[in-house]
This record gives sequence, C-alpha cells and structure tokens, in this order.
Amino acid sequence: MIKWIIEERMVVARTRASIMQKRITSVLLVFIMIFGIIGVPAKAQTVNEQYPISSGVTYSQYTYKSSSTNVINHLAINLNDPYTKVDLGLPSYYNGKDRVTTTANRHSVEGNRVVGAINGSFFDMSEGVPSFLIAQNNHIINGGVVTEGSEQYMNVPTAFGINQNGQGVIDYFDFDITLSHNGASYEISGMDRIRNGKEIIVYTPDYYKGYTDNNEYGYDIIVEGSSSINNISFGDTISGTIKEVKPYGESKHTIPKNGFIISVQGGSPLNKDFSQWKAGEKIDVSFSIDQTWNNAQFILASGPMLVRDGKPYIMMSTTSSRAKEIAPRTVVALSKDKKTVHYITVDGRQTSSKGMNMVQLANYLVELGVDTAINMDGGGSTTMGIRKYGSNEVVLASSPSEPPGRKVNTILEAVSTAPTSEAKTMKYSRTNVGTMLAGTSSTITVQYVLDQYYNPLSFSNGEITLTSVNKTLAINGTTFTTTTAGSDYVYINHNGKAVQSFAVTIVDAPASMKISGSNAVSVGKNSTYTTTALDANGKNLIYNANQLQWSVEGNIGTITSAGKFTATKPGKGSIVAKLGTKTVSYPIEVPENSIFTDIAVNHPYYEQLKYLAEKDYVSGYSDGSFKPNNELTRAHSAVIISKVLGLDTTNVKNPNFTDVSTAHIYYKQIAAVENAGIMGGKEDKSFDPDGKLTRGQMAVIIANAFKLEGISSTEFKDVPSDFWAYTQIQALAKNNVTAGYEDGTYKPNSYITRAHFGLFIYNSLKLK
Repeated sequence: MIKWIIEERMVVARTRASIMQKRITSVLLVFIMIFGIIGVPAKAQTVNEQYPISSGVTYSQYTYKSSSTNVINHLAINLNDPYTKVDLGLPSYYNGKDRVTTTANRHSVEGNRVVGAINGSFFDMSEGVPSFLIAQNNHIINGGVVTEGSEQYMNVPTAFGINQNGQGVIDYFDFDITLSHNGASYEISGMDRIRNGKEIIVYTPDYYKGYTDNNEYGYDIIVEGSSSINNISFGDTISGTIKEVKPYGESKHTIPKNGFIISVQGGSPLNKDFSQWKAGEKIDVSFSIDQTWNNAQFILASGPMLVRDGKPYIMMSTTSSRAKEIAPRTVVALSKDKKTVHYITVDGRQTSSKGMNMVQLANYLVELGVDTAINMDGGGSTTMGIRKYGSNEVVLASSPSEPPGRKVNTILEAVSTAPTSEAKTMKYSRTNVGTMLAGTSSTITVQYVLDQYYNPLSFSNGEITLTSVNKTLAINGTTFTTTTAGSDYVYINHNGKAVQSFAVTIVDAPASMKISGSNAVSVGKNSTYTTTALDANGKNLIYNANQLQWSVEGNIGTITSAGKFTATKPGKGSIVAKLGTKTVSYPIEVPENSIFTDIAVNHPYYEQLKYLAEKDYVSGYSDGSFKPNNELTRAHSAVIISKVLGLDTTNVKNPNFTDVSTAHIYYKQIAAVENAGIMGGKEDKSFDPDGKLTRGQMAVIIANAFKLEGISSTEFKDVPSDFWAYTQIQALAKNNVTAGYEDGTYKPNSYITRAHFGLFIYNSLKLK
C-alpha cells in the first residue's frame, strides 16, 4: 500500500446513482481512448505444478512468457463445492499488520481450514490503517475513501466480495451516509477517518484513535445519546442530541462512548448551516449501501477494475506512472457464473519474474478466460500462501519482492470447512522397487496421509501397517521381506484401513547375470568385481547385498563379501558369484610380477635381468625402477663385476686413484677390481668413477673378468683389426657374449646401457 492515498485530497462515493455514474463515465472515456484498441495476443504459458489443496480449491503455478518472463501463482476456488468458501481475513485489531501466512494460520482451525490466502487491499504502511471500504456481514469495519483522479488506483468505488447468496461479486458500490437535522438532510463524506478539504466526517466510538485529530480549519459538533454506540452496520441509524459545538480551530476532541462527533471542514458549502446548530437539538445519522451489496458476507474495496465481461476494462488511466509500472501484482477474478473465484499473484522485481503493468495484467487475465477482475494491493505486499500436502500450515507459494513477505492489514482466504475424515490417499516411498530375489527386504516410508478432502492425517505411533495378501511376505513394522518365488500384493494401511497397494514379483534367481572387473591382477594388487543381475524384463533385479556370495577358483587370491579381490600368487583362475540359485564365473589371470617397475615381463632381457637381480648382482633404484636405458657409469660397472666375481672387498690395496678417496661410497669395489687386474685407471692416475663406460671398454672389462679368448669368424664393420680393443671384442663374439647389431656393427665408442651390460654379464656367466 502507498502512503500517498491517505495524504491526498479524498472524496467519498456519492449516494445518488447519477453522481456515481458521472464519475464512472468520465473514467470510461479515458479507458476507451487509451485502452480500447489493445488486443490480447496469445502467449506461452507453462504449468510448473498443479494440484488440488482441498475439495474445492486447486493451486497452479505457471511460467508465463510475453515481453518478459513471469511466475504466476493461481488459486481457483469453486464456490459450488459444499465445503468451500471465500472469506475476509482481518487483523487482530483495526490497524494491525501481519504477514499473509501468519494471519491465515491464526484463522485456520478444524472445520474452518484456511488452505490458501493472498494479501488484501491497500493500507497505510506506517499506521496500518486500511484505505478503502471494508465490511463483514453488513458490519462496517472501515468507511474508507474514493480517490479523485484517473491516475489513482480506486478513483471509482469498486470492490470484491461475496453477496448474501454466496456468489462472488466484483462491481461498483454506492455507500451512503446521511445526516438528518430539523427535517433537513445532508450528505456526509465519510466516517472514522482523517477529514479533508470541503468534507464532513462522522466519528463513532469505533474509531481506533478514540478522538478527532484533524487540521484546525474546521470545527466539531459533539453529539450524545442515551446508550452506547458501536459495531455500526449498513441500515443502522445512530441518534443523539447536540451537547456542544466546539469553536472553530480546535482539532482534537474525545469521541463519547454513547455518541458521535460531526466534524466539518471550514470550506464546506454547508459550513454556515452547521455553525448555527445549538445544544439540545436532535441529530440522526444513517448508513446504507446499494442493493447489490446489502447483506453481503463481506466487501473489500480496491481498484482498479481490470476486466469486465471477459474484456479489458481498466478503470484508471493506462498512461499514468502507476499503471505503467512493472511490478508484482495481486488480483481477484471471477468466472462468468460467479461461482469460481480466482486468487492470482504475479511475482515481480526479480530476475526470474519481472512483474506486469496494468495493460499486461488485464491482457493476461483475459487470455486466462476470467469474466471480471479487480486489482488488489501489489508491489511488496503481493503474497500468496497455500496449505501443502501433509500439513495444515499455510506456507509461502509466491516469491515476495520483500522476503518473507510484507506485513499487511487484510487478507483474502480460501477456506475448506470439510471435516477431517478417514484416509483416502497417501504418498510413500520404498527402498527397493522392482523384481525382488527371495530373501530381499524393502522398507516403506510414508511422507503424508490425506483424507478425501486433502486434510492431513497423523501417521505416527503404529498407525501405518502392512499386509501381505498372499502371505508370502514376512512383515516387520513397515519392512517386508520376500520369502517364496511368485507374486504377492502389499497393502499399506492407515489405522487398519487399506489406503495404497502395490504388486511384488519374487524370483529365486536372476534371469541373467554377469561379472565385471579386471581380467588380470598383479600379485599383491587389488581389484573390485561387480555383478549385473537382471530379471526376465531386462531390468535390475533387487536383492540384499549380503545375498551375493563371492568365491575364487584356482588358488590365485582371496575375495571379500563386497567383491574386492586380492591376488596372492601367479596363475589362472576365476571369480565366482552366486545369487540365489544362479552361479556365474569370470576367468582372470594373475601374471608374474616384474622384478622392476619399469621392466615388463615381456621385455627382451627380462629373464636375464631377473636372474642377476635374484642373485643380487644388480639392483634397482629406491623407487623400484631399474632404468634399463640409462648409460652405465664406471663406478657401477666396478660394483657389478665385484659382486659377480665375488671379489674380496674387505682387504684391498689402495690403488691411489686421484678421484677415489677411501671415503668414496664405492672405494672398496673399485679397489677390488683394480687389484684383480680387471679395471685400471687413466693415464692421469684418475679412475673417473662417474664417467660413462663405452662398449669397447666394456669388452675389455668382460674379457678380463671372465678370461675370455679367441677370434670370431664374424668381423664387425666398425672394429678394424688395429682397433685398441679388437682382441677383447673378438673374444666376446667368439664366446657368444655379443653378436653386435643387425647392420654388422658393434658401435665400440657408444656408451653401454644398464640393460646391455646386464645381458653381457649374464651371457658370460652362462659360459661357466
């Protein structure tokens, strides 16, 4: 609600039909000129969700796309339903404010369940005072105003309500307050509100302030009667005699409990008449409304009217800033037979929902198919709450632009008067759905239970039970276990009454089953195996995890109940799974592990290097690798030769190499091979321990170490007879330690790799 409505100059709806019609006609001219040519284009609307929330109320949420995207919440209320009504929700005191959901829940009791609600009409946000006419069962709760100017929301007196026949009404109203004095009648502008220019206001004991509080440009006539006055209704007349006419300029006077005050603005045309009235004279004030609204269940004035006779009918200037604003909107609409009431909210001022202006709103409502519609307070006040399944609490359905929703003065309620009855439906889930293996369990969890009117029912403390129709299921609380292959039905009962049921198909084995997992696992390694078990329809069979039995054939490893296999020794075997009466196997192999991480068992020198490693002649690195393609250093060759030949490394003579001190890590091995005449130093008295070993140098070392001799019939193209290591290379070839390369070369100056050195050592050892 916007505060300016209270603060602007206001005028009351005129009593004479001709005066009211004159105002309506003037606004209609604006409507015809500005809005009459606007069409109603077809737009895309997607239903996000839709379901009944009581026997006569259906909730829907749409995403509507036109020039922008909007989220719309909609309650369709069927007044033909005997247990459904529309009601006015009032605050706990006259100018009270609360959130829509809070007020709705306060009013919701057994036999009068509020199942949906929207915010009502405009109000003063600072004081909570309603702006326009409010009446309930003919009792006038707020007299209200009608604002002047076609740019105002309610510039003609329009309202929504339920008439005495229980039909929805959206129409004009004619609220009349008449003062009688000494045979003359006067029209009063309003009741129990601030007095404005040229107005006459009657103040009754129902006025929430208890005193007049107007400007100084007028005077008050104090009237007292013989009995207390309150709860004034249409058709009532209050009477009394003038006690005192207060002087002009006094603004505050207490309203008598057994009387009322007539407050006259100084600029009123009847100012002179009132100023001459005297104490003791009788005054009557009568309150009435036109026949359309007389004895209505309630009246809630608002505006503008948006749709009439199924066509756009905006009762305000569509070029005004208020009508053009894109904002959240709240609407009440009616079907043509007046028996379906629509509560509609349009979320706004959000990325997901922009809101609508009055033209867009009217177009949308016409497209929706309503007959008449009227605008309620919008903007931050726009809120819808509903009762969701499983609870009587009214919770937010819309997305207010001021979360969790602005506190408002009035709300409109959709009410179910249906009594709580037996269970009719429920929502539930179960842990296992599908064809089940005998011995499998499933647990039922109930989310909510509803009666035939969608009232929630309790389902705790054993109120939910299960029944096996064919007695093939073992029941334990809300859990059942299958026992025998075949078919059965489960009934879910609420307090002994079957509410839902479902079929259960039971088998003693899967129709098909296969095992998945690795078909090769190294010794000491793990691999997890799973099964796919299908029923006759090709769908996953349901079974308990402990029903699947795993085993291993072939003495190659062990397997856990979860299918985790650990390989223990090389060999071939099978993983075996048994489920019910069906057994399947899956062949696997545990290959021999490589002695080094970077040498596969199919490496061309795998057996040779494995032999040397097992004899501890060679070793790898700390990371488990051998690095076979790395070039060999002179120090490492000395270490390997000393191990292979079993040289004494405890009592060695220091060869006094300049670059190998006695503290060197390989001093003893280097000294041992030098002492044995296998490897010598260089001319500069150094050993060059980190230097790379060539294939020619390797031939000399191997020939010396194993005392190899002889001349081969094979001549290497790159080793002439005058080559310094020719004799030793020939000795290696003669003894089949080396065969050179396929191109007939030996590559004597290339550095030897760790793998090739190991090969030559192995070949030399096999000569023994």
